[in-house]
Amino acid sequence: MGIIKPTITLTANASTATTDAGPMSIALSLSATDSLAVTEVQSKILDMVSLTHQIVWDASDFTSSGAAGIDGAFMYFKNLLPDEASTPSLHGIMISTSDADVDGGGEATRLMTLQPGEFAWMPWDCTQDIYADPLDNGVTNTGALECWLFVRTGTA
Repeated sequence: MGIIKPTITLTANASTATTDAGPMSIALSLSATDSLAVTEVQSKILDMVSLTHQIVWDASDFTSSGAAGIDGAFMYFKNLLPDEASTPSLHGIMISTSDADVDGGGEATRLMTLQPGEFAWMPWDCTQDIYADPLDNGVTNTGALECWLFVRTGTA
């Protein structure tokens, strides 16, 4: 067993600021930190291949006691692709719980879409598979999605 200490910090200037004006009339400073026990860490970098729905994490690779919130893991994703202002949708990456085409009709299973440089940290109960899919099915991008999995104690 090991300990990880995730921290998230959100800051923004007030909307009246002359530099980096924020979205609100007041400045924002929000921070949260936790100490989490983990038994396993996995990581990978995936290529986003045109017309391919790839499994990122297979739920059957992890045991579950069925007790919601006890077993599970924490997932980190980062879209490593460059931002191209002229065609940002070419580099978006969808994360979902289905191997169906989430770009056309599978929206109910889509968890998020990460644009270039965006990242996400979220818990996962290891009960459904996690898939990645390029937002534009006509594009193939090498080294596009960084994925980390931090498994909670008792789940691996």
